[in-house]
Amino acid sequence: MGEILIKNGFIATMDADRTIHRRGSVYIEDDRILEIGSEVETPRSPEHVIDATHKVVLPGFVNAHAHLQQYFRGVYELIGDFYRVNLPLEGYRQPDDMEWLGPASCAELIHGGSTTSMIIYTYPHGFAKSVVEAGNRVILAADIEEVDLVSLMDGVYQYLPEKGEAAYRRAVDLHRNWHGKAEGRITTAMAPKAADLARPETYIRCKEYADEHGLRLTTHLSQSWREVQQVKKLHGKTPPEHLRDLGVLDDGLTGAHCTYATESDTRLIEKSGMGILHCRAVANPLLRWLDAGIPVGLGTDDYYHDMLQLLRENIAGQRTRARAVGGAEGMLSGNPLTARPTHYELLELATRKGAETLGIDDKVGSLEPGKKADIITVDTLNPYLTPTMDPITSIVLYGTSGDISEVIAEGSILKREKRLTTIREAEALTRAQSRVEEIIERFFEDHPHQRRNWERKTLRK
Repeated sequence: MGEILIKNGFIATMDADRTIHRRGSVYIEDDRILEIGSEVETPRSPEHVIDATHKVVLPGFVNAHAHLQQYFRGVYELIGDFYRVNLPLEGYRQPDDMEWLGPASCAELIHGGSTTSMIIYTYPHGFAKSVVEAGNRVILAADIEEVDLVSLMDGVYQYLPEKGEAAYRRAVDLHRNWHGKAEGRITTAMAPKAADLARPETYIRCKEYADEHGLRLTTHLSQSWREVQQVKKLHGKTPPEHLRDLGVLDDGLTGAHCTYATESDTRLIEKSGMGILHCRAVANPLLRWLDAGIPVGLGTDDYYHDMLQLLRENIAGQRTRARAVGGAEGMLSGNPLTARPTHYELLELATRKGAETLGIDDKVGSLEPGKKADIITVDTLNPYLTPTMDPITSIVLYGTSGDISEVIAEGSILKREKRLTTIREAEALTRAQSRVEEIIERFFEDHPHQRRNWERKTLRK
């Protein structure tokens, strides 16, 4: 830690007043922002000075829903089916795999500007160890699902209470062993996986534990049509109705996706105060949620974690949706360039409003004196970002994680001049590749038909 001065930058504070300093400075002392503005007095000579000329200075991104499933890359995109490949493949991870994959996961998050991330992992203890060294901030949750994943490949839901109990114990152990660790950068949440993958009593038990210990509850909600059908079959309700009747649907819950939520479900969510964690589904009525005042955060979800790319996908997706519904969803006078959410609104979802949705906006999400020094800088001195009359619009539309120059979390510099400072990146990536190949091989040995499918798609045979 120590003192850091960021000077000469275009500063978008992302505060509620939308304050921008077109040429300003940020002074950091230890883990907090001490002063910010066009003119900043430094009480002493800072240990580090970052010249942000030609850079946009932003709060670190709040990645509100992520799984870090690097081991799917190059497999799921080719032979993917959520219930026949994705979920079964998760069952082939072992606890020590996360220690091998953790540094690479942290490297990707930091490169992408995610200083804070809500991470749902089956075996999160190994990842927590990586976070201690890497320096980023996480809300960790051990996902709790209790179905036989092999049977699920054939569409059969076989519930295994003993599996659910083991997963619940992992979640409790995670809270007891890691909550508040790493100078407070690691906190925890409870995460029953989805309404079709966790039993009602598990949701109630997680809710009670979360309330007792002041934790948030997070789940996947109405993420697939199969989930909707299974919950309807078992309980005669939609997933949001089911959680409401369990006493779980309230402002302490965040639900990821909500792609198959009905209009009635949306009104129910609006009334409950629940937050929605939106990733990239074109079908999602994002503008409807925002205009209803539903808290919304953005998450990269699974296969890559470039937050700027996620913003761009959402712009394209929501404009496509606007055209499909005839202009009613955010388009003015039929002009696709006016479609909402705007570039700035999406950037808010990735920063302050994402933090609000996760209940951590008192600490992060905007650049304000007294808040945690979680900051990124985006280098605009390249042909696709300069010249520009509005740097915010340009970085949202055209920026990538490769343009993120500095990343600071808790007052520590994790990335300087586009190079990681806390992770030996080449070593981390090499180790991750080796372990991923082992995980995929275990899966293919048990499912040779999936190997054949994959080999055909990759033109290997």
